[in-house]
Amino acid sequence: MTNSNPLAVFVPWLHMHQPPIWVETDQTPVLRGNLEKMLEGPENSEEGWNAQWYALAYKNPARFAKLLKNKGYQPRMMVDYSGVLLEEMAKLSTNGKFEHLDVGGEKVGDVIALWREVLEQHPETVEFAGTAYSHCYFPATPERDAEAQIMEWRRVFADLFGEKALSRVRGFWLPEMGMTGDAAEALRFIRLLKKCGYEWLILPSSALERPEGWSTPELENRVHWLTVESGGESEKILCVVRDTDMGIRQQSGQNADGCINDIRYRGSVLREAGSKIPPLVVPTSDGENGNVMMFEYFKNSFVPLFDGGDRHSDIGFMTVSEYIDAYIADGVATEVRLKPTGGSWIGGHQSWQEGDLRQRVLVAVEQLSQDYAKVEAAGKLSPEQKRALLLCETSCFVYWGSDFWAGQADKFIDWAREAINN
Repeated sequence: MTNSNPLAVFVPWLHMHQPPIWVETDQTPVLRGNLEKMLEGPENSEEGWNAQWYALAYKNPARFAKLLKNKGYQPRMMVDYSGVLLEEMAKLSTNGKFEHLDVGGEKVGDVIALWREVLEQHPETVEFAGTAYSHCYFPATPERDAEAQIMEWRRVFADLFGEKALSRVRGFWLPEMGMTGDAAEALRFIRLLKKCGYEWLILPSSALERPEGWSTPELENRVHWLTVESGGESEKILCVVRDTDMGIRQQSGQNADGCINDIRYRGSVLREAGSKIPPLVVPTSDGENGNVMMFEYFKNSFVPLFDGGDRHSDIGFMTVSEYIDAYIADGVATEVRLKPTGGSWIGGHQSWQEGDLRQRVLVAVEQLSQDYAKVEAAGKLSPEQKRALLLCETSCFVYWGSDFWAGQADKFIDWAREAINN
């Protein structure tokens, strides 16, 4: 942080994911990551062109953290990568695909090695949040598989970056920011997060009831206790809230000056409301989708925040856990509750649950999960088989509501069923 008494504290958050996919190779289906499949597309195709810039986008947070640190600046950022994307990045970093990939004059190279270097030498610059292994949408995923999704991500992360790096992963990103509104399920989920080592999670404001009289900054720019009660029991966890408008502007290409003006506005609102600590402003967006994130974000928005001299001296820059340690050590005074419907980054759950096609996939996944649970209870389920089930729960298979992605779900379900039948 650059200021011991800032008007507000800011940290951008980039979310990264690519799904697994079955690809026909010589009339034989082969399991790939979507990024690799795109990179192997027809020469000069739009898909192949996009994939190159996506690859660089996955490197950029580590790349710019190192660059700015070497220039004497103190960058801060939050990121989350799905477990399947981390695995794919590791594969492409070691099989030569990234080593021979030149994008806009920048060699992609070994992305995992670069991340390992940043996490070891500059761990304060970028904080990872944990997430689900296969980017499952938790409100539409069999509840019995939630722990496996969470713990498989932690296993992948520790395998790549070590237990010390994993010990610094304290917050949790719900894929698609999807949170149930069912009180009993939410209570069990919060307990599960805490059991798995998480201290806080980030939610969209659409999932939360707004206490009467609160302004938007009072809801979105403070850390609260998320409190859930069910069946005479109560559970709570620290809750960070996405700054909705700034998340949209981040994805749309807001420059550093516009960003600072918005941060100052939020600081002034909470100061007038009597807040004794600076607000925490956390915009979140995809880290790769669209021309802004591929070409403009780091040079036009991120870098100028830290090499702008004294122009931003009234703003602090911290990761979420740094902020919690500095300002929330004794707990927080404010409390929020979930809406009965819960919510997601787009408001509701319709893009993952509604319609005959989505319901067909979800019913098949539920049945598969039940069958896997029986095999597991008999002590006959291997880690590789369990991973096959988790891949079937990838949110992309239902999100797009398309025959292609539903067909991918069918292929994964057939593959996973064959894995336990054999």
